[in-house]
Amino acid sequence: MLGLPFARVGGESALRLDVAAGRLHAFGASYAIDEAFVVLAAALLVTFAFLLVTLLFGRVWCGWACPQTVLSELTSARSKPARLALAGAVSAVVSASLVWWFVSPYDFFRRLAAGALGPVVGGSWAALFVVLFLDLTLLRARFCATICPYAKLQGVLFDRSTLAVAYDARRAADCVDCGACVRVCPTGIDIRRGLQIECIACAECADACAPIMARLRRAPDLVGYAWGEPGGKARPLRPAALALGAGTLAAAALLAAVVAARAVLDLSALPEFGFTPRRMPDGRAVNAYSVALENHARAPVTVALALRAPGADVA
Repeated sequence: MLGLPFARVGGESALRLDVAAGRLHAFGASYAIDEAFVVLAAALLVTFAFLLVTLLFGRVWCGWACPQTVLSELTSARSKPARLALAGAVSAVVSASLVWWFVSPYDFFRRLAAGALGPVVGGSWAALFVVLFLDLTLLRARFCATICPYAKLQGVLFDRSTLAVAYDARRAADCVDCGACVRVCPTGIDIRRGLQIECIACAECADACAPIMARLRRAPDLVGYAWGEPGGKARPLRPAALALGAGTLAAAALLAAVVAARAVLDLSALPEFGFTPRRMPDGRAVNAYSVALENHARAPVTVALALRAPGADVA
């Protein structure tokens, strides 16, 4: 997330939305605003893939890759001043990185050094900083448990074979009720009560329980990952997974077809309504057209225009 805005392909950002120019730069290609169908196809692919991963592996995104979880862990500290300092530093860097998806970081730092960020760029950075700082100091994992819409989809997407963090109720006698799993849970739930919408599958509870079970010379997986429930088996070829897999492949094929069929040069020719067609004394017909050319590539191109009409003398 931090490094990609600095990457360049063909002299331009690897991935950046240039709002001023109305263009999306994506890994060597450049798409104009009227080519939004490419973004739509990519969004469909991401959506289907996300749903498929959620059905198969539960909330692994939430527990291991979501910026909310990662940044909350980065800003964890024992003392309040240290937490505030960490939250401020992380918020400044991450809010700037969000701006870099729209303004090249090289241009950002050049303007920052000159004190000329401007009200739009500077104001966006400041607003994002405030939102992130408040999130990391006040909400943290409570965001995942209360606000995040992805958490609300859990009940719809999960089935009896989805990977989840679960408590093995069959071994309830092994639990010594130490409360370690509850104390370390970032959303404050008790995993022993079963699958709950607030669970982000970070497995902190499993890490806290395992050493206690080891000291008691008992199996360490009283709390851990399970396919649906402890003792369950993975069923990757179940109907729902096959349907979402087919949707993901179809979306990938659509994106590939859209990119492959994209014309680098767009030409339109329209009659010039301000010019009245006429016939010259030598018998030739004269008409006028407005011709527009749009180069969708980033490099300049040389174009030769010619008008041809079979059996007619044209110029």
